[in-house]
Amino acid sequence: MPALKLGPIAVEPPVVLAPMAGVTNIPFRRLCRTFGAGLYVSEMITARALVEGNAKTLTMAAFGEDEPVRSVQLCGVDPQVMGAAVHRL
Repeated sequence: MPALKLGPIAVEPPVVLAPMAGVTNIPFRRLCRTFGAGLYVSEMITARALVEGNAKTLTMAAFGEDEPVRSVQLCGVDPQVMGAAVHRL
């Protein structure tokens, strides 16, 4: 099966771990990587909480050193806040 292409990034194997609230943290993503998932998505991150520097949100948005390709599920309704959150990430 060919790799999934996301711009210049090849996801191999072409398997994406879906985001799950309270589940898809660093240890869980690391465990899934041992079973062959190719791309991992963090749990849902609220843009406003990220911009405001909420400690729990910053922990949820963290990635391990062994995760070179990072994918975040970011949610929000204010375009200015969403832009600031993307910039912070």
